[in-house]
Amino acid sequence: MLQSMRDKAKSWVTFIVVGIIAFMMAITGLETLAPNPNNPEVASVNGKDITRAELAQAVDQQRRMLVQQMGAQFDPAMLDDELLQSSVLNSLIDRQLLLSSAEDQKMGVGNAQIDQIILSMPQFQQNGRFDKDRYQMMVRSYGMSPLQFRDVLRYETLLQQVRSGIVNTEFVTQKELMRLQSLEGQTRDLSWVILSAEAVRNSISPSEENIQSYYETNQSQFMTPEQVVVDYVVLNKKDLASNIEVSDDDIAAEYEFRIEQLKQQSGNNPHVSVILIQTGDSRSFDEATARAEEVIGKLNAGESFEALAKTYSDDPMTAEKGGDLGAVAPGFLGDEFDEAVAELSVGDVSAPIETDYGLQILTVTSKDDVNVPTLASMRSEIEASLKQSEVDSLYLEQVRELADISFEASDLAQPAEQLGLSITTSEAFGKSGSDAGIATDPRVPAAAFSEDVLSLGANSELIELTPEQSLVLRVKEHRKPELIPLDAVRENIVVALKREDAARELAARSEAVLKGLQDGAMLNVVAAERELEVTTSEKATRNQAGVPAQLLQAAFKMPHPGDNVSYDTVELANGDYAVISLSAIYPGEVVGDSQQLKGLGQFIAAGNGQVMFEEYLSSLKARGKVDILINDE
Repeated sequence: MLQSMRDKAKSWVTFIVVGIIAFMMAITGLETLAPNPNNPEVASVNGKDITRAELAQAVDQQRRMLVQQMGAQFDPAMLDDELLQSSVLNSLIDRQLLLSSAEDQKMGVGNAQIDQIILSMPQFQQNGRFDKDRYQMMVRSYGMSPLQFRDVLRYETLLQQVRSGIVNTEFVTQKELMRLQSLEGQTRDLSWVILSAEAVRNSISPSEENIQSYYETNQSQFMTPEQVVVDYVVLNKKDLASNIEVSDDDIAAEYEFRIEQLKQQSGNNPHVSVILIQTGDSRSFDEATARAEEVIGKLNAGESFEALAKTYSDDPMTAEKGGDLGAVAPGFLGDEFDEAVAELSVGDVSAPIETDYGLQILTVTSKDDVNVPTLASMRSEIEASLKQSEVDSLYLEQVRELADISFEASDLAQPAEQLGLSITTSEAFGKSGSDAGIATDPRVPAAAFSEDVLSLGANSELIELTPEQSLVLRVKEHRKPELIPLDAVRENIVVALKREDAARELAARSEAVLKGLQDGAMLNVVAAERELEVTTSEKATRNQAGVPAQLLQAAFKMPHPGDNVSYDTVELANGDYAVISLSAIYPGEVVGDSQQLKGLGQFIAAGNGQVMFEEYLSSLKARGKVDILINDE
């Protein structure tokens, strides 16, 4: 039992580590390659170079991981390539700093731990078991060799150990928690007036000159979306299944195999009764032997096994039931037990056998009757199972072949011809994909707009749309953005200009109201003069219903008014401006609930631990030698 608990704990830790590794893969860019003299360096960290090739591969890896993690929510159009490259480069620098620190502290991760992580990762399993072929295929789809993938796991696990060693040391005291609880539950007396944006916008009429100027200044906003048309080949498991035939001989052989298994399983679970004669402190082995021989003698004299078990058996659980153990699976009670049962027919009684529990006398009371189904009744199920098994193997083989051929081929004609696939042409789609066709899957536009495929004209890597469908694509046509004519976007420009002019006008008006209040005017008087309505919320909470969120956020940042009143202004989500009056602050109630405080403490400690980790990383940057060599191009 203890060992089982330990094993479960290990598997749980492995599960957490794998989850963290997946997260770290997504945010750090990954890839550890030896420096290549043909790749100019983009950065140097404590004497170790980061090459341009490493950066490019890390950027691509980051984009791919985002696609896999976010699924249908991923929008490639939201990615800024320059920002992505800068972010990934900084992550690679941080990563190297942390690895150098771990090496200085003699930290490491053993091969056995890496093996266990890989074996436990669900994406490498088939039918609940690790599948080597699937592992190699999936790793290749990540853009790595198995050796490189092992290095990634090793380094990311090591990085997580460094991070955990810092983050998990933070804690929060009870006094701090109670003060934070008081602040969290704080309430405030608020009043405010709203300066409406709609009326101001309606009064504004932008000039033609302003419209033209806005159009020319913001041309990047008025471009047609960048689009591509792609050719692609699809490998579909269902198509493979339609071409697979199963022979009568194969069906018959599988039927015989299943029937034999059924018979063995049934025969291996006989119903057994037992009389246990215990040995130990209370009874010597010789005494137990004599008692067992006495039982055998009475059985031979015709007395019932059930009655003797109730009288002689030292196992109280089975003695009450006449020795009945029920159906016993092989291996449950040891080899000696299994060997004795295997030699008994129904009704036979064994000689006393020596086991870990003492001397046991056994009888087989019954064996399961084998209900053998006919071949006709099982034929369709066997045929479907054999087809599925063959198509699974064939599909995996052809997926590997498609990935390999496409990687080496200069177009899609070769993989299509070798695998008997058709080349299909898509409708045009942009970086955000489309509402129909293959581009509804966000991984398709992500692959189509990647540098290798779009700029270098390469075939994409294999994209696994579903467990039964994979494709490879190639850009056929690249439609670059074009400027939309002014007349087509004039209405949008007018709306934008009205919004900007109204915001400036309202900001000036709200500042004038604020100045009057700060000079001593009363809010209700100012509101009456400007035909504004005063709204009041007493003891408003931080998430008070009916109060605009931006107003609440501003109100809870305002300083304590003391014996006076504090004022401030804020722009609301719809463009309106609010002038806020804060007249009183009330501390929140401190609840001494241990579970609530514990949860709050863990949340705050995690946040503080992250801050400590960032400070640790900053200190590594300050002490280390980091040179960024990449130039803006």
